[in-house]
Amino acid sequence: MSDLPEFYQRPHLVRHHECGVNGCMKLQLLMDCLQDIAAEHAELLGCGMEDLIANKRIWVLSKLRIRILRFPVLKEKLELLTYPSGHDRLQAHREYRISCGNEDLVQGSSAWVMLDGNTYRPLAMDKVFTEPLPENPDKPRYFEKFERFTPVEAGRVSEFTVGAADIDLNAHLNNAVYARYIENVLNNLQPGAHERIFELQINFQSAGQLGDVIACSGRISDEEFFVSGNKNFTAGGILKN
Repeated sequence: MSDLPEFYQRPHLVRHHECGVNGCMKLQLLMDCLQDIAAEHAELLGCGMEDLIANKRIWVLSKLRIRILRFPVLKEKLELLTYPSGHDRLQAHREYRISCGNEDLVQGSSAWVMLDGNTYRPLAMDKVFTEPLPENPDKPRYFEKFERFTPVEAGRVSEFTVGAADIDLNAHLNNAVYARYIENVLNNLQPGAHERIFELQINFQSAGQLGDVIACSGRISDEEFFVSGNKNFTAGGILKN
């Protein structure tokens, strides 16, 4: 039987710098929480940053889909939970839950690809690990599939230049920064719309580099929205009424 920890959880206190003017956690900071617990669990599973560097490999987040039942608020004591949920040929799947007491606030699913650090080609999941990752069949898989977004005609809304503070340990634009772009675009389209996100999926397509200018456009139709950022990402979802 595997000794690998099947899931990982820890507490988190919502701090002042994580909140916007409405006292709720910003989308980017919420995504930071998900990234952090995924990275911390990966270390325990033997596929964290140090292990990847030693084996010249890179984890890349391909898709993230989340449901925000309620945004966490200032000083709220949260419980963060994550666990792997199986894999296909080239993608490993991971689930997330953010809760407060017995209340689920955020639920999410993600798909990750491991790249060869020299060729940047995807590696087959079955050949990557000497010991298979836990699959947690007894735990929820919050989204069974990810959407394929068809580009739509949308007006140019904002341009964002990738600065030094946006670059992460892998030397490219941190995934959570895209959430800040999405928040800004939605608010530009309809003031306050970024505070009403109920479901959101981001498809990460090409890594942003220092100095890149990412031109983002978007639209809101009824409660649905779509945001596109050059060749870097597409995103879409549902707003609460």
